[in-house]
Amino acid sequence: MSFFDNNNNVGLALIIVGLIAIVAGILHPVLDEEKGAAVAYGIAGIISGIIFLLYGLKVRSGSNDKVAIVSGLLRAVGIATILQAIFVAVGYYLLNDEISGAVGVLVVQIIIGLIFLWISGKVAGANKNIISKILWVLLVIFSLIAAIFSLLGAISSDVTAIISGIAWFIVYIYVFLASLSGEVKSAMGI
Repeated sequence: MSFFDNNNNVGLALIIVGLIAIVAGILHPVLDEEKGAAVAYGIAGIISGIIFLLYGLKVRSGSNDKVAIVSGLLRAVGIATILQAIFVAVGYYLLNDEISGAVGVLVVQIIIGLIFLWISGKVAGANKNIISKILWVLLVIFSLIAAIFSLLGAISSDVTAIISGIAWFIVYIYVFLASLSGEVKSAMGI
């Protein structure tokens, strides 16, 4: 089993991502002059951080079932996106004083979260059809592109950005390799 194909490593990477998001969420209001918006964005960061931390702990202690890990990760992203939507919208409103933009942000985030939840079901093998096959191709492409961008994001002078970028790179490479595995391909009808 390679480094990138190990649930302990991807779990640890998710724990690191979660801890960084929690700390950043706590520090955001302290470091930002726009206190109201910073508190809202900070709460959103803490929510996603807790979800990734808890999911990372679950992955580390669970089996190396690629289908369950990838599906669960997509579910965690969907849930985090939906739960933090209200706080991101409030932060947007407090920064821009624009209710229509805030509602737009809220609606878009909820839709994106629901899409991630729907895709997680497809990865888990629900209703294999042509859509599952298209989603598999998109998952492979997305995870590879996201891995590249997370590695590029790690090129920084900020230590937390470097650590977070490397951790996300490990997560996305895991998703990429897992998507190419027979387990995930079979679950998605490939």
